[in-house]
Parts: sequence; C-alpha cells; structure tokens
Amino acid sequence: MTQISYGLFSELLLVRIHGRAEAYLQASSAERLALVAACRGEATVPDLAQRILSRTIYAQASSRIGPLRELLQNALDASPPGARIDVRSSEDGREISVTDQGRGMSRTELLADLLVPFRSGKAGEPDAIGEHGIGFFSVLEIAPWIEVVTATPSGGHRLLVAPLGGGPPYEDFSWTLLSLPRPSPAPYADGGRAGVPASPRASEPPRRPTTGTSVRLSLAQPISRPALAAEVAAAVGLVDAAVARIYVDGALVNTARGRLRRAAEVPLRLPPSGELCGAVELLVGRGDGIEPQLTITQKGLTVATRIDPFPGPELGLHRELARAITAAGFGLVAELPLGVPLNKGRSAVAATASTAVEAALIAAFERFVLRDALYDRELLRAVDHRLSSVLDRLLHAALLGESITIASAQAVDELDPVARTPTVAAPEHVIRFASGLLDAPLFRSIVVDAGQRPSGAALSPPGQVHYRSAPLTLRELLQAHRTGALRPLEAAPSLSSSQVRSTARGPLGASGPGPELAVGREAPGVRPGELVYLALDEPLAQAFWRRLASEGAASQPLQAAAGAPPRAPSAAPCPMPRTSREALLKTAIDVPGVRAVAAVMTIIERLDAAISESTDLPASPIWVHQDLYGPDEMAHTDGSGISVNLASARVRALLTAVLLRDDAVAFTALADLLLHEKTHVSLASYVPRPTAEHGTSFYRRKDWMRRRLLAAIASGAVADPMRWLAVARRGLASAALPAPSELSRAFLAAAAAA
Repeated sequence: MTQISYGLFSELLLVRIHGRAEAYLQASSAERLALVAACRGEATVPDLAQRILSRTIYAQASSRIGPLRELLQNALDASPPGARIDVRSSEDGREISVTDQGRGMSRTELLADLLVPFRSGKAGEPDAIGEHGIGFFSVLEIAPWIEVVTATPSGGHRLLVAPLGGGPPYEDFSWTLLSLPRPSPAPYADGGRAGVPASPRASEPPRRPTTGTSVRLSLAQPISRPALAAEVAAAVGLVDAAVARIYVDGALVNTARGRLRRAAEVPLRLPPSGELCGAVELLVGRGDGIEPQLTITQKGLTVATRIDPFPGPELGLHRELARAITAAGFGLVAELPLGVPLNKGRSAVAATASTAVEAALIAAFERFVLRDALYDRELLRAVDHRLSSVLDRLLHAALLGESITIASAQAVDELDPVARTPTVAAPEHVIRFASGLLDAPLFRSIVVDAGQRPSGAALSPPGQVHYRSAPLTLRELLQAHRTGALRPLEAAPSLSSSQVRSTARGPLGASGPGPELAVGREAPGVRPGELVYLALDEPLAQAFWRRLASEGAASQPLQAAAGAPPRAPSAAPCPMPRTSREALLKTAIDVPGVRAVAAVMTIIERLDAAISESTDLPASPIWVHQDLYGPDEMAHTDGSGISVNLASARVRALLTAVLLRDDAVAFTALADLLLHEKTHVSLASYVPRPTAEHGTSFYRRKDWMRRRLLAAIASGAVADPMRWLAVARRGLASAALPAPSELSRAFLAAAAAA
C-alpha cells in the first residue's frame, strides 16, 4: 500500500461518498489527484464535501465542554477498566493534551475512521459510547491545529492537522501522517527510580507510549487552568473511578461517584419495538463535585443538566419534592443505559427515545421517594422545612376527609385518568403518587395493649402489658387519632426491652401498666383497644403533630382508648373541583347565587387580561373551586390557570364587596390577589429555584408586574378593568354567593348522574 503522507479532509470525504476510498488509499500521489478530480466532476454540487465538513465541525457544540467531552469519551472507549487518563495544559493556556493508555490507532483507523465523518471504528463494541463518528470533528472548532500521537503494539504514527484559508470557519483542513520509530523506555521523574514516570508537558512533543494515544490541541482562545479543571469536571466528573481515573494537571477530578448511592432503577423500553435496552439508574448524594440538580449521564459522561427536573403542571408534586431535595444540597444523577441514542452533540436524548426516557425518569423518582427518601434520616433532616410542607398538605386533606385514591405511578400507563380526583397539592392530574405517600409506613411508633379487646379476643394476663414497635402509615395514625388512641412520645424508644419499659412508663402515667412488660413481635396496623405512642424525633412526625395541634386536636386532652366512645365526626367537607364559568352554569344553574359567581369570574377575567396585556404574558384560564388546599387558601395556580376558592370566608367577603358597589379598596385587594397568582404563573416556567415560590425573586417579580399594570392603565394602553363592574352587574338580582354545601351537592349529583 502506498504510504500517504499528506491530504485534505474534504478529499477523504469526497472519495468515501463516491465509493472510491480503498482506491484512494492505495493510489500514488498523481493517481490520487486524478481520482479526486474525477469525483469532483461527478458530484452534482462541487463543494458538497466542504459543506458537510463545515456543518459537522461548527454545528455540534455550544461550549468548549462538548469538544473536551468528545476527546475524553474517545479515551474512555479505548482504555481498559481503571486506566489513567491525563489532561494537561501549558502555562499560557494555549495548549491542552489528552493522553490515554488505550489500544491506540493504526494507520488505517486514522485515515478511514478518525478523519472521515460518519465513520466510527467502534461499531460492534457493546461498551463503547461513540456511535456517530463525528465527535473528533467538534474539537476543530476550538482547536484548529491538532497533533495526534498514537501507538499500537505493531507500530506508531503522528498525525498533524492544520486549517486552510481564512477563518474560522475554515474552508478545509489538511492532514499529515508520519510513522514513528519503536518506543524507547520512558525516563523517570526522579532521575531513574522505577515506578515514577516523568510527566510530559503540553508544550513538548509527546513521546510515543508503548500503547495509547495523546491528542495535543492548539487552542484558538487560551484557557486558564482552573477553568479547564472546572470544564473537564463538568463533562466527566461523574465517571466511576473504576472505569477510569481522570486527572487534570495532576489532580484527580472524577471523585464524585463515590459519594453517590443508587436510589432507584427502572427498566427502559425504547419505541417502536418496545425492546428492553437496559435500566435507568437514579443516584443521589451531595458533596464536592455533585451539583444540586438533576444530571443526566451515560457511562458517567454528562449529557444534560436540569436545575428544575420536572416542568409542567402535571408534575407539580414531583417538582416540589425535587426542589426540596436539591435546595438542601443533594444532587440527583440519572444514568442512562448505553442503548439510549443521543443527538449528534451528545447534549440531549434523541427525539425517538425522549418520551420513554422521561417516563422512566418520573417512575425512578417516584420509587426513590416512596422506597428510599422517606426512610433516609440524613435526607429528611436536611429537607425538613420542605418535605414537612408536603406532608402538611397531605395531612390537612386527610383530616378534612378528602378521598385520595390515586395509586403510585410506578406504572404510569396503567393509571385510569377518569379515576383521578383533586388532591392536596393540585387538581386532577398533578398528583400521581399521593396515595403512596399516605400508605407508606413512615412513622416509628409504639403500640400498647390498653387492656380492652373486642369480645372473643384474649386479654393480657394481670400485671402485663403487651407492646410492639410498629412503623405506621399516615392513614393508620389518623384512624388512631379519630378514635382517641394517639399519644405523643417525646423520645423514641429503641427495640430493647429495658429501654422501651422505662420510656413507656412516662407517657402512660399513674394509670399506666405495671412493672412487667411483654414484648410482642413487630406487626403493622393498629387493633381496637390499643394505644399508639408516636415518636416525635423525626421531621415528618413533628409536622404531623403540628398539624394536629393547629386543628385544635392535639392540644385537647385525648380520651383514653379503654371504654372511650368514638369521636364524633367533624362537619362534612364541601368539595368542588376546579370549574370553568361555562361548566358552573351548566351544572349548577339552579343553585341560588351561581349567577353572581359567573359575574365575579367575568370581572376576574378582565383583571387577568389587563395584567397579561401590560406584562406581555398569555391570558390564564379562570376557574373556581372549593377546599383545594383548605378554606384558608384564597386562590391557587399550578402554572396553567388561576382558581379562586369559594369556600374561603375572606374570598367570599371580598367578592361580595366588589359586586355590591364600586369599592376601590375591595377591587384593589382583588387585583393584588390576581397579581399574586399571576406571579406564580410567570415564574413557574423559568425560575427553577425554591425561592421562586415566596422568596425575593417572587416579590420582586410581583412588584414589577404591579408597576407595569398601573403604568399601562395610566397611559391608556390598557383599559381600567374596574369599568367592567357595571357590565358584570347587568341583570344580576343579588350579590349573594351560593353556599358551599349547595354547590357541592349540585356537583355530586351531576357526578352521580354521569
């Protein structure tokens, strides 16, 4: 074979397109020129090869991290497990070298695979990441001058790449290929002591290793050493050290994987065949190198990052829980199987697989919450204020008697959309696994036999009290609370008999058990005639007890379970789902006061239109509901629309005042309520931080929207929405709003008839 020493990238691509690559590699210099000229003459577009190269080089990476990741990906694919990969930079920051101890590349691989786009020498290798054959070309965007020194057991080569023409972007790139002599023993850093090889400098020509590849880049723009370390860590910081140890100027950068633990795993099937390609692994941890966000990786290489992992109103509870976890400094890492295709820049999952991957990420997060996070003390204590808020909402709905029957979305496709009902955190399709939270055994408790059992059940022997440690669910604790059998236990007992005996005496008091105690086996649930002592040393248990106290239940003396009559049920709630004006008039037109609600909704819609027009936001759908969060919650939004709570006494007084007269104070208060919820709508889409809820950014945004509204009204750009009061009152006989119970009854009847 003729030893080719010089050529152009476009020539290699052109002869490949015309199927004459082998002839080109075997031809002499004169024959190659004639072959390239013939191919150009046959081409419909003479400069087609140059156009393909330009788009391949300059349309992949949005930052310097992408090309660096491509080089390190190639080094990982070529290296054996646990090998060392070195990234070094020159003092002036204009040169970078990436050196691996892999298998190296032969002359044919350099010319037929590396320098030809859409050709990959990794085809058929199950553990290799690269698949498009274009990653190397992205490096030319940041480093148009490249030197590659590579060695295999049979020989070594030096490849030089240089740009042609003025640029960037450059018209073409030339390559020069030289053969290298056999390697000599490497010198040692200590002047001859074995085991300490000398560290090559990026500014020196790399010595030929026994096997492996060294790529030296001459950068178009210099980079500082701290910036280089940060960018390499962003690309490969999550690579397992067992796969490779990656050093930047002598410092190991991929140490974060050791601080991550596997939290969930979900099988992944890709469309359209539905073939199983592996499993998505969700890992969690915190510390140096782990960013508080969701990082999607493949073989440890970063694919994408999301500060807010779950956008969209249908994932409201997921987003709230994820924000709670990341706000406490924890990072989530989703490791994709190698079978998942990525786009050519490796910055996102390919469109064909994105839906399946998103569903797997949601399911993995749900499994993590239900099976792991709620039992992790370190995580729970770190996110106390956030997860307690989620539990507080669930608990409040349960105390009101709201039915939560949605199963966990471990199999998302099996959920019946018709069966979804409004729950604590949002309407129909927001909560997918609230039932799993309510039925998870989260609360450490001591269940004590109080000495009374149903007829036919065996009683405890005199002088003995049977007790057991039982992890109870929220539903079980609520049932114990309703029957008067719940007690606080300030210090949680352990499972040893002596410690439990001394701890149990205090809460039981003078009327408690005798000195002899008999330990029963652990068992879930609470039977009639048993007392439940709840350990209050956990964040969720404290949130539970705070809610009971706020309801006026925990502060009252609890009746003894023995012989105590069941507690009288509280007043029945009057729920009503989120309802539009049209649905309200269609369902409850005969209920007195419904027309007044329709008039109010017209006023609110005009307010929303004025705010939207003055702040360049889309108009929001306006709904009404009852007891979505409870009667104290005046209004609600999940990012898709604004819903006003007709069960709130404050809202009813405000709406009645607006309907009765032209009350500027009442109308201003209603406008402020709409501005508050509209701020939530505007921030939900692009402020991925917990402070976006009611933090500095929230109130700054709200104040900005208020000023824009007032300025628009003052300039006449927006009509004063208060003028619509007279229009809304036309034909209205009374400003009285319907009773919540009447509205609830009308919607229950409509649901039963349906």
